[in-house]
Amino acid sequence: MDLSIRNRHAIVCAFESLGSVASALERKLGEAQSVKAVWKPNLTTPVDEDNAQTIMKMLAALEDDDDVQNVYANFEISDEVLKKLTAA
Repeated sequence: MDLSIRNRHAIVCAFESLGSVASALERKLGEAQSVKAVWKPNLTTPVDEDNAQTIMKMLAALEDDDDVQNVYANFEISDEVLKKLTAA
């Protein structure tokens, strides 16, 4: 079993507290595998099946591009639509 996957945790804090929270956790638990800020939208926009399909194609293209490191978005795809798209 890959322990790096099993022992992952996401800690949520204010951006300005990231350094102090990371330091406190490191003192208690040891060195972190990574510490980074991740953009999380305050508002999300639901998308229909047609738009969701287009977005999924775009995300696949971005994932294939070695120059793209991170992608953030504020869309929301319902579980039903996601099941339809991933089943195809």
